[in-house]
Amino acid sequence: MPELPEVETIKNQIAPHLPVKVTSVEYSDVSSSIIKDQEFNPKGREFTSIERRGKVLLLNFEKGLVAISGLGMSGGWRVSPKKISEKHTHIQLSCKKENGDKIYFGYVDPRRFGNIHFFKSIGAKKWLTRLGADVSKAEFTADYIYSRCQKHPGKAIKAFLLEQNHFAGVGNYMASEICAHAGILPDRLNKNISQKDAQKLLEATAIVLEGTVSSGGTTFSGGYKDTTGSQGEGVKNLVVFYQEVCRMCGRTKVLKTILKGRGTYHCPRCQK
Repeated sequence: MPELPEVETIKNQIAPHLPVKVTSVEYSDVSSSIIKDQEFNPKGREFTSIERRGKVLLLNFEKGLVAISGLGMSGGWRVSPKKISEKHTHIQLSCKKENGDKIYFGYVDPRRFGNIHFFKSIGAKKWLTRLGADVSKAEFTADYIYSRCQKHPGKAIKAFLLEQNHFAGVGNYMASEICAHAGILPDRLNKNISQKDAQKLLEATAIVLEGTVSSGGTTFSGGYKDTTGSQGEGVKNLVVFYQEVCRMCGRTKVLKTILKGRGTYHCPRCQK
């Protein structure tokens, strides 16, 4: 599933092409399973800018209109000067640049677990209240982590990191990697997370983001691709997730467990 680094990569690749005017919109026969709200039609609108909040993209249109795009398990956006013919393209925006050139933005999603909401400004603001602090922003602090953990003492830290209403942007591989870099076992209960641990988790999050964002995101088999259809190289920075031997100590076999239904990886030597 695309997590914060992958969504950030897509945002950064789309942004330089904006603003554009949407001249037409094409939908696949099954696009209705992806479009969850449609308070406006993007056809004829100016697509002004793009932002990211956690793991979702905010496609900003004129007059406060916003398309919120969640990528699900296999979703992504493609950008091309020619019409996009890639299989599983469910929404395609045909656009015209300020210089008159054509450009196409296509939402591609083989498994169709993603979703798009075409909201007016009030609807978008209401939807976004479900997200907690974005873990790449200044609002995400050690005090924030500690206070959230104290409010939910019985939850395991790794599973807790996946809750978007607390930690917007963290997905499964990131959660395992954050715990690893912080030296904290993934099943440690929040009540046992100290203020010092919270600072370690903050610093670990920054390390994970730096490595994966700079590598264009992380691609696993059959997964995420950027706007050009290329795979991310962030896997080279992983220290425990999908690793046989811990890449922090370099000698301990990584253990895989299932925590709250999700594959979880940790080093029994480096994490306590």
